[in-house]
Amino acid sequence: MRSHFIALWSWCAAMIIAIPSFAATQTRSTLPDEITATGGQGAAQAGSGAALISDQAAIHINPAMLYRHRNYDVAGSYIWPVEGRPFYRAAAIDGITSKWTTAFEYTGFADALESRESRAIDSPVRRRGSLAFSIPTELMALGFAGHYVEAEDPTKAPGVTIKGFTLGSGVVAQLSDSIRFGASVENFNNKKVKNVSPQTIRVGFAWEHKSGAFALYTDYRDRERSDYLEGLPLTSEGELAVVDPVVVPSPQPHEKMTIVGGQIQTFDVLRIFFAVGRNVNGERSEVLSGGLGIYQKNFSLAYAVSRTYPDVKDLQNSVHL
Repeated sequence: MRSHFIALWSWCAAMIIAIPSFAATQTRSTLPDEITATGGQGAAQAGSGAALISDQAAIHINPAMLYRHRNYDVAGSYIWPVEGRPFYRAAAIDGITSKWTTAFEYTGFADALESRESRAIDSPVRRRGSLAFSIPTELMALGFAGHYVEAEDPTKAPGVTIKGFTLGSGVVAQLSDSIRFGASVENFNNKKVKNVSPQTIRVGFAWEHKSGAFALYTDYRDRERSDYLEGLPLTSEGELAVVDPVVVPSPQPHEKMTIVGGQIQTFDVLRIFFAVGRNVNGERSEVLSGGLGIYQKNFSLAYAVSRTYPDVKDLQNSVHL
């Protein structure tokens, strides 16, 4: 079984490398970082790992994976995006009080949202809150999440605020001692706030050595595009051409991406994370993430970088405690 999974992972990696590079489009093809970035380990693994990640990032990636978090943790992530305001995600995860694991996360910003006339590329979000829990059973685990968002409505006059709740769910199954399958849907009832909370479907497998020292995974991710926030026209240098453009629907309503990655633990406390992904439905979009962290029994500190813009050299940087 292990050899089959390694073969599957190798095939996915080969497919990603083989996907041709498409000519850069004349519109922005990536959402502002805050909308898609996660805290915790997910920041170093391209927001993927539906069958691997079980820290605060699982609230968004796959809440069912929280069943593996059998500690009580308080966690925080501070993220410097490629464009826009720095933001933080603070979380608490309780995996001790009951068989259910419960997690809470709050997202805030270092600075107030600037007026639309003076800001360039930035998330219109003001704050977010999430609550998630995982229910383990003998054969699998189920997960559910609720997300609150408060943002400036990018489709209406400046200053108009929208507030909304969305839901998410996930499942994970332990196929063998080392192999897991995970699937999730995030923001599946997002009609009111789809520009800032896109519906995202994730399906993936993970192989993890019984010692926990080494793991590999592959994910397929299908995310709704925002006609407004991802249709911003760019100059030939990749800069924003205008602040308030006419909305032109994207020819590809979904970003469909295959991602492969893994993690390595060495010297008992040092962990290395990596992930790479490519779009598989024609439009150019890619991601490359990595991170390094020190993990002890009662304390962890990690640093992650991510390249999410296909034609921009700047990196998203983040620190996780």
